[in-house]
Amino acid sequence: MDTVEFSRTVPRELVHRVSLTEVFVTGVLARDEDTLDVGMQIPRSHAFYRDTVGCHHVYDPMVLVEAARQTLIMLGHQLFEMPFGTKFILRDIALRDADLAALKVRGAPTEVVLRCRILRRFHGREGVSGARVSYSALIGDREAATLECNMSWVTATRWQAMREERRATLELPLNAPFEAHDSERRIPKALVDRKDPANVVISPLHLPPGTDGTGTARLVVDTGHPVLFDHPLDHVPGMLILEAFRQLSIATAVETGTLPSASAVLTGVSARFTGFGELDLPITCESVRTAGDGTNAVLRCAMKQDGRTIADGELRLTAAPRTRG
Repeated sequence: MDTVEFSRTVPRELVHRVSLTEVFVTGVLARDEDTLDVGMQIPRSHAFYRDTVGCHHVYDPMVLVEAARQTLIMLGHQLFEMPFGTKFILRDIALRDADLAALKVRGAPTEVVLRCRILRRFHGREGVSGARVSYSALIGDREAATLECNMSWVTATRWQAMREERRATLELPLNAPFEAHDSERRIPKALVDRKDPANVVISPLHLPPGTDGTGTARLVVDTGHPVLFDHPLDHVPGMLILEAFRQLSIATAVETGTLPSASAVLTGVSARFTGFGELDLPITCESVRTAGDGTNAVLRCAMKQDGRTIADGELRLTAAPRTRG
């Protein structure tokens, strides 16, 4: 039986990465018209996805989210024949039911098969303009998580028109900047289970006493970050938004007593991206607890700029296995 490739990564151009170390996809094997197996390898060491204090013995499920995102970009080029220069827009993404036992760090990098099923092809005047794909992340014969991703793509000309329209609405210069080095003070790294302060992406938590448990913080944007800004971007990337949601949710859950410590693993997330986040305007994040039992916590999150929600979602956090009991 044919098996997916694990011996090398796909060309970095196919997944819109510059650094080879940020390419997680290793190959693709078509099963039928709507089903494909995509290989990925989770590295045991990574400056961003393995930068944790309390969860060092479990892989960060967020790396599966990034692999799912890379996979749909690759399929846009290879399967749907979108030329290089096409702009890809992440509409929504979800990870469900992450199995922490399956994601345990072992003695070698972990190989994962993302079994992809194309749920829907979106069509425009010039052909396929996007797709929704579901994924089953398989480690051996065990399902480590399920995911779903919805992405659309446009020509570079259409992209430029969209960006200029958005910036004109905000009364900003039409040419968006590619650099931002936010001077906002960051939340202490231990409060979001990070070792490297450069990986902290929110300001200190603001949680007024006697409120409904809603934590707020500013997004900290550093376009020099080698992972979140692997290449120049004129907007806030989706993975930075998800990381801000995760960090704010951890801080809020701990401060409200919903979780015992910041050593918590993201075991579920569902997020929608509804607008561009501009690099030259402040962005506020908020997170409110909706459920929690001391081991798991569910929080709703939103990100706002200039009074408009640009992303929202729900996250599930699970206390790292060694902190239970």
